[in-house]
Amino acid sequence: MQTSPDTSLDIFPETVAAVDLGSNSFHLIVAQVSDQGVLQKVDKLKEMVRLRGGLDENNNLSAEKEQQALECLQRFGERIRHLPKEAVRIAGTNTLRNMNDSSAFLKKAKKALGHSISIIAGREEARLVYLGVSHTLSDDEGKRMVVDIGGGSTEFIIGKKFQPEKLESLEMGSVSVTQKYFADGSLRKGNWKKANTALSLEITPIKTAYQTGQWKIATGSSGTIKAARNITQGLGLEKFGITLYALHTIRDKLIATGNIDDIDLPALKAERAPVFAGGLAVLIAIFEVLKIERMTVSDGALREGLLYDLIGRIHHEDIREKTIVDLQERFNVDPVQSEQVTVTAKYLAKQVKKDWQLTKKQRKLLLWSAMIHELGLSIAHADYQQHGGYILEHADLPGFTRKEQHWVAILVEKHRRKIDLSLFDTLPKEEQLSIKKLCVLLRLSVLLHRSRKAELVLPKIRVDNENIYLSCGELANRPMLEADLEREQKWIGQLGFVLQADPSTPSSKS
Repeated sequence: MQTSPDTSLDIFPETVAAVDLGSNSFHLIVAQVSDQGVLQKVDKLKEMVRLRGGLDENNNLSAEKEQQALECLQRFGERIRHLPKEAVRIAGTNTLRNMNDSSAFLKKAKKALGHSISIIAGREEARLVYLGVSHTLSDDEGKRMVVDIGGGSTEFIIGKKFQPEKLESLEMGSVSVTQKYFADGSLRKGNWKKANTALSLEITPIKTAYQTGQWKIATGSSGTIKAARNITQGLGLEKFGITLYALHTIRDKLIATGNIDDIDLPALKAERAPVFAGGLAVLIAIFEVLKIERMTVSDGALREGLLYDLIGRIHHEDIREKTIVDLQERFNVDPVQSEQVTVTAKYLAKQVKKDWQLTKKQRKLLLWSAMIHELGLSIAHADYQQHGGYILEHADLPGFTRKEQHWVAILVEKHRRKIDLSLFDTLPKEEQLSIKKLCVLLRLSVLLHRSRKAELVLPKIRVDNENIYLSCGELANRPMLEADLEREQKWIGQLGFVLQADPSTPSSKS
């Protein structure tokens, strides 16, 4: 039986909020949530920041664009700063994924918002988009394909009901495509042809998996697709949804217009016009390559998905726990050993959480790391911890932010043997001590179960800054364990801690 420790939240906030820091626009949504988890939107804000437009050729953010973004986040912060951290989800997408040294910006953004920001991977963005869309549409029988065109990337999802089955994210969006193919503002036919050729090639690798026949209904979400629907209706081309004929008609009108600055289409907002050509080019290529006849439009998107994912965690339905259990099963992790190490790690963390100031989120990451610490054994026994760390660093882990995924990868890679301190340097300095503490707890938990005997091991531990006092009780008279603990003293010492026997229990040895 696979282990799934109780890592749920202890509160149920009445008000929740989500912030989507997109490449084109920033969105804030605030909602009231009932005891049954039903959302009622009470406020929403949107600002067209165009963060992607502030990146230079080396992906450095301009000072002017940074200031604009921070001023927007300061305004958002006035609305959500008072909310508890458990009630707020903030996600950064493509531009923040690609920004060179985003840590400095994120630190300023956190101060403006009053809450931390998570940068999510492309497929995690796709999962959250599907979650938002699926909760805002009728539960039709059959599979649905969802397409979300953002400023820097486009997400593709095939799913049924509330469960996504295929997830993909491609590096193409309304802002990036406009910058590349319509940079001079010209809407001449040749620019559309170049864009269509390049975008079609980008989509072709996923054609077989996502083309018509693999799903029953195609649904689009977010700015470009909503704008295309509104223009389609404004021109009297379709009453409901979008067709390729309508998209070609809109494109032809843009070609006739000649320049982005002169765009004047019914129902197209002025703030959307500067990047609409790029988004439309992406949408046309998607229709043509995947042979879509008609697409409906959803009002749900990433920000709604963030809220529903948050509610799922509050209701003890954290997708991250399912991800860990799936990894256990996929890589044939020994369930008995996994559970024993996890129970010990939980017991150790509980004893030191106050003195070491371990947050609930950090303790979750420790337990999940314990559950899959032997994942690399499916590759080879030699240096299996490194194999596990590599897999976790590069795999798609639904529900995990990039930072969370990186923390778990570090913990698994450093749970035994020698410690390469350079890996900890990949984290901000203010976070390095916390993960080193988690590393110590996981290493001790694994070491105490090296015999792989089916037994409950609940050692006493107390800490005083860098000093760790361990009492192993009845395990203390095992020569091999004593030797292991003596060697572990040196390795843990590399992390800046001093492991020693608890002087209050003279029978203990370490």
